[in-house]
Amino acid sequence: MVDSSAAAAPPLRRGDARRAAILDAAIDEFSANGIRGASMARIASGAGVSRPALYQYFANRDDIFASAFISLFEGHRDRAVAALAGPGPTADRLDGFLQRFDGDLWEQLAASPHADEIVDAKTGQVTAGVMAVIEELHTSLAEWLAEAAPGDDQAARTRRQHWLDVLTLSPKGLRSDHPPVDRYRHRLTALARSIAADMAGDMADDMAEDAADNAAPDRALDSGSGAARTRDRGSRRPR
Repeated sequence: MVDSSAAAAPPLRRGDARRAAILDAAIDEFSANGIRGASMARIASGAGVSRPALYQYFANRDDIFASAFISLFEGHRDRAVAALAGPGPTADRLDGFLQRFDGDLWEQLAASPHADEIVDAKTGQVTAGVMAVIEELHTSLAEWLAEAAPGDDQAARTRRQHWLDVLTLSPKGLRSDHPPVDRYRHRLTALARSIAADMAGDMADDMAEDAADNAAPDRALDSGSGAARTRDRGSRRPR
């Protein structure tokens, strides 16, 4: 089942809240000034802590950057999963999922004059952390698809895998030409509507097949009864 607990998370403990505040301030600082231009003093000030306090929670500047970058992806993952678990038509839920992760991330990167520097600076720690977040995101989507379009036969599993592949691989291709944010969001919406329509069409076909299968024994029974009546009439001879 898709977990929507991110929308109602328990209050953070003081240490966790302070760490989260540092990460939020770091995201803002790195986005505004890049990695080389970022100031630890400004991050500390933005988080409401002293500069030495930063190192009670993080080993060094690189650790702060890595943790902030991963935290950024985690936040978008949680909001995307919450959008899937929310109410509304399939198209809206899929669109919310794509917008909260891919759309919002693209907008956030587009707003930073240092986006290229930030993306290129990914270390092994960042790469591993981001890949783990994306894997969790894809697992949540796969679980949601299994609930939205159930079925244990090979055909059902193949359809769900196709939808999963399209929804997880297409967003990268849709931004390959570096489109403006609004255009990218429109593309994501079109993708969501296309998959939702495909899902609805396949489920309608399945329902029609089930109805036909259920009707077949009744037709056979009616046909057998009709043949029996015909034989019965044919066996009667006039007096």
